[in-house]
Amino acid sequence: MIKLLSLLMALVLLASPAWAIRALDPAAGVVEVLHMPVSSEQRLCWRQAEEAHWEPWLEQQDGYRGRELLWDPERQQAVVLIGWTSQSHWDAIPSASISATEEAFDDQLRQCLGSSSAKPLPLQLAGAMQPLEPVATDG
Repeated sequence: MIKLLSLLMALVLLASPAWAIRALDPAAGVVEVLHMPVSSEQRLCWRQAEEAHWEPWLEQQDGYRGRELLWDPERQQAVVLIGWTSQSHWDAIPSASISATEEAFDDQLRQCLGSSSAKPLPLQLAGAMQPLEPVATDG
């Protein structure tokens, strides 16, 4: 399963720089996938806001199984992979808690970037993927 997650990350960003705050647990049952535009000039602010807001919040969530931040300098795009024990653990998080953390994250980004945009780094894609089990072979 570790090989599968490594291959997924390599395919997504063609071996672009990665930063693991807490490496994904190979036992994660579902991986949340988020894509957003992050330019070279925005990268430090984005990482600081991620570390200050999302990581402490995630560490408190039941079912959290690690997270990796990836950045593609050619596409100027970030991908965040968040592991969860199961979809039900992820779905059980109150939306008000997510919204409050997202607002604090966006506030820090606005300050750091000098932006007045409500969403300085808007999500381009949000979804989930399930790790594949190894294929059984005869013999």
